[in-house]
Amino acid sequence: MRATLFALALAACSSAPREELPPPQLPQRAGVDQTVALRAEGVQFYGHGESFTLRIYADRIALSVAGAEDQIFPRPEPQIPRWSGAIYDTSNAQHRLSVAIRDDRPCPSGTGDRVVELLYDGAELRGCGRRL
Repeated sequence: MRATLFALALAACSSAPREELPPPQLPQRAGVDQTVALRAEGVQFYGHGESFTLRIYADRIALSVAGAEDQIFPRPEPQIPRWSGAIYDTSNAQHRLSVAIRDDRPCPSGTGDRVVELLYDGAELRGCGRRL
């Protein structure tokens, strides 16, 4: 009789295997970190100004200028100037581009970016940029 009561008591104390809880639902981010997205795309340098966006990849330079079609240029080996930075002189079938990344000049925005100077078909454009 004691053995039966003991078995019943043990059976009452044991429970069925616990059901596994689902993973917690985390809030979705409002957006994607731009730096992470650009790195994933293969961008090595990102620059921007009032009227342009510049992306330098391992093999090409992509330039978007307001009011014009996006342009792709071959990426040459950079020239290393006396001042710290890099200069890229390149052209495609229709346009000529010179990019000067001025590591010696911080952007006035205070974000840690550097001054980027473009000469696009004779037009001078200035902005800020950073290596990724």
